[in-house]
Amino acid sequence: MLEDNQISRCKNTVALDLDVANNRVFWCDRFHRKIYSAFIHEAGDPAQQVQLVDSSLQTPAGLALDWLQHNLYWTDSGDKSISVASVDGTKRRILINTDLSEPRAIALDPHHGFMYWSDWGTRAKIEKAGMNGVDRQVLVADNIEWPNGITLDVANRRLYWVDSKLHHIASVDLNGAHRRTHMTSAETLGHPYALAVFEDRIYWTDRDKASVFMANRLTGQDIHTLADNLNDPHDIVVFHQLRQLQGALVTFSVFANCICTCTHSDTQIGLKCPPPPPTLRSAPRNDMPASHALPPATTATEDYLPTSEGVAQEDASPRLTTSHLPSLEPRTPLSTLKTVSSQESKALGSHSTATVTVESTTPAGDIPIVATVVFGLVCAGIYLVWRNWRRNSTKSMNFDNPVYRKTTGEGEEDEIHIGRTDAIGHHAWLP
Repeated sequence: MLEDNQISRCKNTVALDLDVANNRVFWCDRFHRKIYSAFIHEAGDPAQQVQLVDSSLQTPAGLALDWLQHNLYWTDSGDKSISVASVDGTKRRILINTDLSEPRAIALDPHHGFMYWSDWGTRAKIEKAGMNGVDRQVLVADNIEWPNGITLDVANRRLYWVDSKLHHIASVDLNGAHRRTHMTSAETLGHPYALAVFEDRIYWTDRDKASVFMANRLTGQDIHTLADNLNDPHDIVVFHQLRQLQGALVTFSVFANCICTCTHSDTQIGLKCPPPPPTLRSAPRNDMPASHALPPATTATEDYLPTSEGVAQEDASPRLTTSHLPSLEPRTPLSTLKTVSSQESKALGSHSTATVTVESTTPAGDIPIVATVVFGLVCAGIYLVWRNWRRNSTKSMNFDNPVYRKTTGEGEEDEIHIGRTDAIGHHAWLP
């Protein structure tokens, strides 16, 4: 449990993330308007705290680590932007600064090159974009009011969020479809602020109850209190090796020779940087263990649960980390927030599934061949029917040909005998 009194100089820690492999913690301090880093066991020593970002921060709200490319992403509701910096703080740029009202939480999927964030402004929504800031799209825009914390269940390809005004926990797949509400209760979910998912459990902080809770993510049942009497808990993170799996990745310097962030993406998102040196294009990382390999991007099952088997560690159970700060209510009045009618809620299905890509099982190159074969069979059938009809509709008459015989004999010439019967006329010719 990470609290302000455990880290010297911290006053308003609003967001944090962890580098599990290197045992480091990163956090945003809203009072000092800075982003810090330290080894977890040295975080309480001010001399060991490194200031990564110490300028141009107004109201930092969300923080996420790209553990593959070693970059930090954060949201700032003060200047309404999403930015990225290297983990040493030497390079930095703004990725998105348009059409943002109150950006809050942010989550990353570095294996596929996407980032996700929530915005609880006047037009509340959850959005998705490439980790280089391009290909932006809205995932959730209906039946949503105060989307605070978001988290990814990468194994099952789903995004979870808490809504502090609607008092529920919901999820969609990573294309914004197949929405599901896991919990809805004003009593159980007083003011949920952040959440985390690991295996079959979901964890969240509640500012009204000053506690951290846990429940079954599939059923929403089996609710337990993990910690209570906290000082306004905010962010929460699961500390476990399976949360940050390593894998093969095409890597190169994300800030080299350009003012942009170039990150790996399996979706062929365009990069704006010059080509990297050939020696840096295929730097392999440690291969992902076969037993923990991620499912295909098109898989969206609820029963895939990664296990800790085969991972060397002292404690197989996940550790939770939370942050706290004095109560800070949303600045948007309740009267200005969007109210969703039942008709709009019913229309969610068609809106959500519009972004789903369905791939044909027939190769595109075989389509002309199949069409030609079908057309030939149709033409042959038409010809056979026509020929049969024509044969049945044609009338024929048969004439017997006369038979002519040739009279032959030895030494005789061919003769023609012409005779007349007595029946013709009344006179007879005598020889």
